[in-house]
Amino acid sequence: MKNIGLAFFLFLFTGSVAVSQGIDFQHISHEEALQEAKKQDKLIFIDFYTVWCGPCKALAKGPFLDEKLGAYYNQHFINLKLDAEKEGREVAKKYKITAYPTLLFINAKGEKVYKVTGSRDVESLIKSGEAARQSTKGNQSLKALQEQFSLKPQDEQFLKLYYQKMIEYGVSPTEGIEAWLKVQTEIKESDVDMMEFLMDNQRYLLVGGKAEQIIQDNYKEYWDIATRAEESTLENFKYKMAENTKSYAYYNKSPEAMRRFITAWKKLPEKKNWMGGEMKSGNLMDYELDYLLLSKDIEAYKEQAAIYLDSIVSAKPIEQIKKEDKAYYEDYKANRYAPSIIGNATLAKLKQGKEAREQVASITKTGAYYLKHIEKSKEYKRLTTWINYGSRLLPEDYRMDNLMALALYKQGKKKKAITFKEAALAKLPERDKRRRSIQEELDKMKNGEKL
Repeated sequence: MKNIGLAFFLFLFTGSVAVSQGIDFQHISHEEALQEAKKQDKLIFIDFYTVWCGPCKALAKGPFLDEKLGAYYNQHFINLKLDAEKEGREVAKKYKITAYPTLLFINAKGEKVYKVTGSRDVESLIKSGEAARQSTKGNQSLKALQEQFSLKPQDEQFLKLYYQKMIEYGVSPTEGIEAWLKVQTEIKESDVDMMEFLMDNQRYLLVGGKAEQIIQDNYKEYWDIATRAEESTLENFKYKMAENTKSYAYYNKSPEAMRRFITAWKKLPEKKNWMGGEMKSGNLMDYELDYLLLSKDIEAYKEQAAIYLDSIVSAKPIEQIKKEDKAYYEDYKANRYAPSIIGNATLAKLKQGKEAREQVASITKTGAYYLKHIEKSKEYKRLTTWINYGSRLLPEDYRMDNLMALALYKQGKKKKAITFKEAALAKLPERDKRRRSIQEELDKMKNGEKL
């Protein structure tokens, strides 16, 4: 009896300690979690975080330690914490995780059922858990709704429920909103209610769809009824929809969406935002190259990438670029600079060189994709020319050393590759979040592993 009593006491004690520690994150793999979820008939809750993410740390040190939250999540979910840049990299890639923290709920088949991003308090996290559980039940579960979507393209009531549930479940409602707008009879398109609906959902709207058509057809009416703040939103709608379409193209690997974005982007006039930045960001050639990659037309990509980077290298002498960049920096510092977090960051970047930074960024991005698809010595020689040019533009920047290391390693020149990789690492500050991935690749090079 004494042994039984002692055992019971220990059970209660250890159990209360576990609960008081909040969410019990299991030290198991994604695959093992799927097996446990099937065995226990539970959903899996995954906290995707990174070591540099402030809100991630706030969740870990705050809400995740709450007794009430821990009791709820430990009862209903298999809980995992995955560093999206380390052991959880492949899982994060599978679920297209790009923001941190992302709190994802999946079922035993590995299917997404619910997602939220950003910091949350205890009550919000409990509500998210409840919503995740509800999203798997009945004819309004995420899976059931998605299965019905293509079968009810004219069902106004269903389509409204569909896009509302997609928003609730943390899934993009873009296709649902577009489908509903095409058939809805609830709101007159020229009414203030439609204008407000479009503004409330502007982050989901794409160019080339019904939403854009409604805005174009009713722009004058909207302008007449808009408040001062709404006028600003209306003026910037085409920029927002273009940016949404670009993000949609990258996320869904859609060359069609990328082409729609490029067509819209070319029509956008140059404009500054309220912080003084460009509303129309990026450059046409970069986007055209991205379109070729999304279209999987690799030979065309290599040809156009080479023409593009050759043009960068031959456009101006390096001394001329540095002279013009210095003049731009001095003008900004004297006439436009205002001390602030953004102002200080802008000044620091311009001190490095506006055009020099832009060119090095283009060489880094385009050169890295070019490297993935080349084998011939003349192609490597061409790449080396671009890298050397970038190195002379910004000698203190780590990216050219890093790209050279990757090129040398792919050619089997391990010793030289390690030298350049170490040089790249040395140029990064000790607390820079990029050091981890560079160090990991350096370690793999030293061990002769595949990158």
